[in-house]
Amino acid sequence: MEERKQVATRFGALVTALAREKGYEIESGAGGRKRLAEQLGMHVSMVSRALDGEVLPQIWQFAAWARVLDVPVRNLMVEPGVISPEDWPEGGVPVVPSVTTLPPTLTPEAVADHWKIRNPLIRRGLLASMENALAMQADEDTRGGADGGAAARG
Repeated sequence: MEERKQVATRFGALVTALAREKGYEIESGAGGRKRLAEQLGMHVSMVSRALDGEVLPQIWQFAAWARVLDVPVRNLMVEPGVISPEDWPEGGVPVVPSVTTLPPTLTPEAVADHWKIRNPLIRRGLLASMENALAMQADEDTRGGADGGAAARG
């Protein structure tokens, strides 16, 4: 748990510096945190906690941070230590060991069954999230990118 806190602290320092470079006045009460939260599509309290190094964003939120701060997703994940440089080589695809070990017929429904997700509301939410992720990945694969589109932004 201590490692996660250290990673969150490093992430907070990184995004704070990047936000300041982009002109966000992120000091408490200056309005920059609210403006940044609006641009990210996140609640200001979550953004403040991330800037203060208290929490890491959810994995799917890194792309929004990268877009708003105009940096590659890889930088936001490697520099603070969310993922190692060896696991996401520069110019390469992140290493996801489980992808090579899963059976090719694995479906979102099979995952929900395996995890024993029985509550219909929770199950629908999980399946919708997985189907959305699969569609986003298929779109990314079609475009030939592996970095969340960050390379196209510079």
